[in-house]
Amino acid sequence: MTFFKIRAVQTRAIVSFVGACGLAGVASGVLSQSANAASVLEGAFTEEQAVRGQTLYYQHCLQCHGETMAGVDKAPALAGPQFGSTWNNAPLAALVERIQTMPPDKPASLTREQSVDILTYILWYNGLPLGEQELDTSTEVLARMTFQTPAP
Repeated sequence: MTFFKIRAVQTRAIVSFVGACGLAGVASGVLSQSANAASVLEGAFTEEQAVRGQTLYYQHCLQCHGETMAGVDKAPALAGPQFGSTWNNAPLAALVERIQTMPPDKPASLTREQSVDILTYILWYNGLPLGEQELDTSTEVLARMTFQTPAP
């Protein structure tokens, strides 16, 4: 092989390597973006979803948790400092699982979608902002997102 042929092979190898690294960087960026769910502090649910949740809350939760979500009798608060300190940094999946154990007289009577809708109303009531897309109901997404108390 002549010097020029060797040099051409080396150049193609370098170009291929650099191109592959660039594509790998782009691909890993896309993968990491899709692997990171939106933050509840940046708006992870829509107004429509929170309104559906409000309707469900009034049908299924109001009697025990009250209109202001302060809790009635032994039912815990779903808003405010006590709720925030209990659930801060907890995965949203844990909150959905808890909602699905309710109401106490009819556990598991709500669908996962209904439980997520109720959760969005609770998030909104706790001062978290609305977003452009509905909160995903998949366990994978909800497990990656955590409840965070909004800054005052």
